[in-house]
Amino acid sequence: MTENDSVVVKVPARGEYARTVRLASAELASRTGMTIDDVEDVRLAVDEAFVYASTRAASDHLTFSFLLSSDLLELEVGPLLLPVGTDDEDGPDDRYSRFILEAVCDEYEAFERDGAGYVRLVKRAE
Repeated sequence: MTENDSVVVKVPARGEYARTVRLASAELASRTGMTIDDVEDVRLAVDEAFVYASTRAASDHLTFSFLLSSDLLELEVGPLLLPVGTDDEDGPDDRYSRFILEAVCDEYEAFERDGAGYVRLVKRAE
């Protein structure tokens, strides 16, 4: 792996593709030197991110953009309908997904860019 490798996975925003993204993320996390527990955290985070994103998808596809370095995995998911990540707009399931993402990731952020919403997650290798 070179410093800051980038991998993009675009899948239909349907539940049957969650496993595809989850498996890809686990393999990519293992390339950063993460422990088995950290890889499992990444799998859980990607699964929750998929659930959250698929209920808010701005189109019929979601893009999962991974950035790898020697000690972390960064993920950006989108495009999503606006607003994202606000307690005022999210239902109980969305709040639960955010709770899980904040618990298993080192960083969680919902933001807007170019008129669409995105979720950014970071997991660092221990």
